Amino acid sequence: MTDYTYSGNVRNNKLMTEHEEYKNADVPVDIWIQRNEYLHKHIDKLNEEIHQLRTDNKRLTKQVEDQLKQFRNNGSI
Repeated sequence: MTDYTYSGNVRNNKLMTEHEEYKNADVPVDIWIQRNEYLHKHIDKLNEEIHQLRTDNKRLTKQVEDQLKQFRNNGSI
């Protein structure tokens, strides 16, 4: 990974972005397309996992509240 760009004999301390590095390395467009597809699939998986976790959290919260109500009705708390 190149950290700095050079302009003739003058050193430019501006960091290159990953896009600029790939552009300068003559990476084919197919690499970008494959990476984009992979990232979209990964994001979809993460979104589904988040959705499942939120659903589980709601279910568990309701279960805890119901159990707490039972304890209060029995006089345990």
